[in-house]
Amino acid sequence: ACGTACVMLAFLAGCSTPPDRIILLPDPQGKVGKVIVHSATGEQTIDRAYAEVDVTSGGAIEKTMDSQSSVQARYGELLAARPPRPTTFTIFFLFDSATELAPESSATVKKLKAILTNWPAPQVVVVGHTDLAGSQEFDDRLSMRRAETVAAFLIKQGIPARQIETAGRGKREPLVPTVDGVPNRMNRRAVITIQ
Repeated sequence: ACGTACVMLAFLAGCSTPPDRIILLPDPQGKVGKVIVHSATGEQTIDRAYAEVDVTSGGAIEKTMDSQSSVQARYGELLAARPPRPTTFTIFFLFDSATELAPESSATVKKLKAILTNWPAPQVVVVGHTDLAGSQEFDDRLSMRRAETVAAFLIKQGIPARQIETAGRGKREPLVPTVDGVPNRMNRRAVITIQ
């Protein structure tokens, strides 16, 4: 009298739910943080690279150790699909200019071009800055023009404008703190973050 629905329920009741698995991976420099896993029945801290915690549907926590090669073998496809980590570049400008780059920026521009050729669908934030030599109003305009110059360069490199966000911070966030009115070449910059 029960039919197909009862057979399906009986089948599902016999299946066990796989545990939730948490594996702590090191950052690209090999540094490892710490994760505290909470469940209905307790908590477990993992603070070693490739430490693994399985949490069952009932809340039981089982901690094991894994190796980089084992994690790579099991999850290689998933790890390869991760987006790249955000990367930041700083371009320096000549005094009072929104278009002329300081000589030390040419190497940074080359690195930036190389990164962009292999970055899938980048989202870019460009923030322009100035030194403390000008007025607040002048520096706000100059910092925005610097950000817009970099954005125009990125568009020429093939990044769609909709994927670029620009902002100008004027003299509000100096890299090298100075007294107001004092020029400093390290503060005349645009910071590009690729995500």
